[in-house]
Amino acid sequence: MTLASPLRFESEALPSSVLRLKRYSPYLGATASGIDLRRPISAELAVELRQALLDHGVLFFRQQRLSPEDLLRFASVFGSPLRHNPYLPAAPENEGVELIESGLGQRSANESWHADVTWRPSPPTATLLYAVELPRQGGDTIWTSSTAAYRSLHPLLGAYLETLTAVNFVDANGYARNVQQSAVLSQLRAENPPLEVPVVTIHPQTGEKSIFVNELHTLYIQGLTRIVSDSLLRLLFGVLADPVRHARFDWSEGSLAVWDNRLVQHRAIQDYGNQHRVLQRVTIA
Repeated sequence: MTLASPLRFESEALPSSVLRLKRYSPYLGATASGIDLRRPISAELAVELRQALLDHGVLFFRQQRLSPEDLLRFASVFGSPLRHNPYLPAAPENEGVELIESGLGQRSANESWHADVTWRPSPPTATLLYAVELPRQGGDTIWTSSTAAYRSLHPLLGAYLETLTAVNFVDANGYARNVQQSAVLSQLRAENPPLEVPVVTIHPQTGEKSIFVNELHTLYIQGLTRIVSDSLLRLLFGVLADPVRHARFDWSEGSLAVWDNRLVQHRAIQDYGNQHRVLQRVTIA
């Protein structure tokens, strides 16, 4: 696919370089404004942005006109960009930018709640998603606070969950959707056997505890009968799916979302039929 040229907006005036944050939902997210992401990011502003991400879990930017090179340069504020997902094609101009296409008979694998690549020992710390082409309506993405979800549990249940270990796998919930993906899946399964993971993790910077199991990648909880394991997982997935702790983002062309993969989970909403939807993604190692 040939990437669209940088997006155009009515005003060409460059905004100031003062970061302004507005809370997006009670538990999660902030809208960031006042900066043009094509400009170099100062060391002081980079510190502000990283702290804002820790404070809010996900940051939303509107009306940004970013080339793949711009996107990668801004991504480096949060760490080292990583090419990690063999399911997704890379942008022709830059291997570090992945293309996520859906619609036109294609469906997204991200319709279940998940944190990215939690079937590998070192999952990404953060992800950036940039809107290039959107359907006329629909195609939102929803984030949920896995830290607020943990805090909502009874303390005794939370303490018990901290003692448990789950097993994550590449395709716990039907990730492969066509023959090509199935071929890639076979190789991934051979290279990435089922992985033991804690049911509850602690964020290395904030110290917050969060629910780490997710619908897309978690197979079962070890040491429990299958009925008990399935029941506990359904309970946790239900807590994560509670809309009280959600931030639902209505994309527009030129929008960018950045989230901490250790603080939130997310899912796509496939409600736009055969309309085309193209996003660019950068993952932080």
